Amino acid sequence: MKGQISIEFLMFISILTVIALLFLWNNFSLNYKMIDIKSKIEAKKFCDEIAFEINAAVKAGNGYERNFYMENNFFGASDFDIYVRNYSVSIDWDKGSATCKIITKNTTGTISTGWNHIKNINGEIIVS
Repeated sequence: MKGQISIEFLMFISILTVIALLFLWNNFSLNYKMIDIKSKIEAKKFCDEIAFEINAAVKAGNGYERNFYMENNFFGASDFDIYVRNYSVSIDWDKGSATCKIITKNTTGTISTGWNHIKNINGEIIVS
């Protein structure tokens, strides 16, 4: 009788362990997906900030100048590249990319983390 109870107890513990492992595996995979989605949303916000600055310079017209600050990371991603080309701003990092539209093709200079200076000189947007 004692042997049967021990075997039943071990089977019960084994089944509970398998259920707990399945629950944890599901939770970790959902958590990973949420982190991926959040990083893409943050990258899109980051891209939108850059596009806003460029579009504001275009709309304000000749003589517009402004300093703006870009964070050095978004949702933990600190190694990324910013490209401004063909009516768009793109941010590329190791886990994805984000793109935003802008209203001009005439943009020169590079946008970097930290402080940037943007100006509109005769319709050309210059970032330094």
